[in-house]
Amino acid sequence: MTGEWITDMSQSNDNILAEKDGRVGRFTINRPDKRNAMSLDMWRRMGEIFEAWDDDPDVRVVVVRGAGDTCFCAGNDISEFKDLRSTPDGIAAYNKITERAYAALSGIAKPTIARIEGFCMGGGLEVSQLCDIQIAADTATFAVTPAKLGIGYKLDDVRMLTDAVSAKHAKEILFTGRRFPAEDALRWGLVNRVVATADLDATIDGYVEEIAANAPLSVNAAKLIINEAIKETADRDEALCTSLVDACNESDDYIEGQRAFTEKRKPDFKGR
Repeated sequence: MTGEWITDMSQSNDNILAEKDGRVGRFTINRPDKRNAMSLDMWRRMGEIFEAWDDDPDVRVVVVRGAGDTCFCAGNDISEFKDLRSTPDGIAAYNKITERAYAALSGIAKPTIARIEGFCMGGGLEVSQLCDIQIAADTATFAVTPAKLGIGYKLDDVRMLTDAVSAKHAKEILFTGRRFPAEDALRWGLVNRVVATADLDATIDGYVEEIAANAPLSVNAAKLIINEAIKETADRDEALCTSLVDACNESDDYIEGQRAFTEKRKPDFKGR
């Protein structure tokens, strides 16, 4: 694979790999010897990278994955908790950094795809749910395990889970802390699609190519407007939605789309 690597150490290090591959941002949690568990520094870098990519017009779609084939992400590095989460102040500081990372990933205007292979557990499952589309290998397994660690699961985290699955299934997941197969994750709504492991990369590449070829303003508007549509009516930013639609209709890409349709060719969208 060729691409432009982010070389600023505030953006990438050995445990977090961030690559711009053409119009695709490829984010890899690169700690396979620790089941891609996220240290606090890795959460910090995640927030920095997604904030940078949100402002980068060259990035049209992002793929999030774990290195290796045994684990997407096992969640937080629990070994850090005794030093970093042993006091209320420490817990608050830790949560502030992880919340920034979550906000940057969920808030980026570009579509995001989680490539899930192996274990997808705890905070790792949350990372996958913060992405817009989840595509999993049929051998992937899923779990949320605070009950096995004596950890209280925050309201925002529970809401993220219940936004994906029913309260009935959320109770089964959280009460048992059990590992569930990919077929359950698909049936419950944790993932969009389950494919054979051998087909995982080809399937994701197909999504990436299709999304990246579409009009960026239209795709980004769709994501942001969907985010508003699922809010309570009183909380929706209708002015934002209107401005996003107007920006699409007034763009050069709108004209290009009509021309390409008339000329029976693929459009060449510029994102403006």
